[in-house]
Amino acid sequence: MKKFLLGVLMSVLAFAACGTAWAGPEAAIGATVVYVSGNDLLIKATDGRLLNYAVPSGYQFTIASGKVGLKDLKAGVVLTGPVATGSEPLIIGHIATVKAKVYVARPPDTLTLILSDGSQDFVVPAGTMFTVNGAPVALNGLKRNDEVEATLLMAGKGDGSTPALKGALLVEKSEDLPQAGSLLPTYTVIGFGMVMVGMLMLFAVRKKQQQRI
Repeated sequence: MKKFLLGVLMSVLAFAACGTAWAGPEAAIGATVVYVSGNDLLIKATDGRLLNYAVPSGYQFTIASGKVGLKDLKAGVVLTGPVATGSEPLIIGHIATVKAKVYVARPPDTLTLILSDGSQDFVVPAGTMFTVNGAPVALNGLKRNDEVEATLLMAGKGDGSTPALKGALLVEKSEDLPQAGSLLPTYTVIGFGMVMVGMLMLFAVRKKQQQRI
């Protein structure tokens, strides 16, 4: 029984390791570019996940034709190499395109919009420009009640759809957006494994008690 329990524990740890590797730079190989805006990149991985990267200046991506910078990536282009920008991407749940009023702008990177269900904070990628009354405006030029059009990357569940980019690309500023490289999947698998081991040990104890009767 001890050998069996040890085997179960080793299997759990192996699954946990796979959960961590699942979120590595290789996840971008074969992914399709969805949006490029400012220093921000959204791709759709081959497993359907939407991954959002903040890309440092000068970073090069690998595509079929060779190495290119972020500004040379277009929607629909397939990445043929891993992506390691120095920080883990965020996992996006769903995407919405909206026209909303500005509640407050907080440079260098935060904007609060008034949405149908209340106000919400968003991260503004570096280099983003908004259109207000037909004129381009930077984040520090926005005023309360200015109406802007935006494509919102948010947490929660969605149908995996990726509508055409409209207006500025904004990322929900929320702890609900998990990092792809976080240890949450690992902890979940380990926790499940511990429960399974506990149940097996309880089963073994009960079986021994029945044998003694």
